[in-house]
Amino acid sequence: MRRVATSLRTDRPMADDQAVAPTWDAAAWGFTALDGLPDLEESAGYAPPDARPDPRACPPGGGPGFDDELRDSLARLWAAHGDTPVVGRPRALTAYEAEVLDALVDRRDAAIRLQQVLADDIAQFEVGGAAVRDGRAVEFLDASIGGAARRTVTDAVAEFESARHRFRLALVAVGVDNGLSGTDIGTALAFSRQLASRYLQEARTKWPELREPVTRRGRRR
Repeated sequence: MRRVATSLRTDRPMADDQAVAPTWDAAAWGFTALDGLPDLEESAGYAPPDARPDPRACPPGGGPGFDDELRDSLARLWAAHGDTPVVGRPRALTAYEAEVLDALVDRRDAAIRLQQVLADDIAQFEVGGAAVRDGRAVEFLDASIGGAARRTVTDAVAEFESARHRFRLALVAVGVDNGLSGTDIGTALAFSRQLASRYLQEARTKWPELREPVTRRGRRR
């Protein structure tokens, strides 16, 4: 959150050598995920405030996506299964695997929607900056602009977070069904113990059969 020194229009402008430099809040930034915990802080790639790049210095093409290590890991995962021949009829999906697949589709659709909204938001940067420099920043408070833009971005982010949550919850169910412990799942998804416990509780509420021991469900570790 940026705090910028401002003055009333009736005040005399301050000389450049006397101007107060804007300060940047050192508090954690981002949004609280639907999980009820700050999801970004739980992820392995989260950087503390003083290690984050200055958002003002973001290049026109945007910031980086997945890092090279993650891209390589995904490539190895897909390559390990891409050439496996299917003999006879394909295996039937479990209810939890089917949920993962449906959630993956929802997550993709929500990501595309969010991508479109953010692209439109970025496209307004130059015009918006020019308006601020012309002394028209107050025009952003027009309900047809400020409110509509905020709701559009907020709704797109919320939709994406909801889809991500559904996908992670389905993966937790798959893990439990295959005999993984809460610790195993938490480690795999870089969750804290508290967050892993909440996901386990939610999964077992949605699929009560997951409360039964693995051997009674006919699955094996």
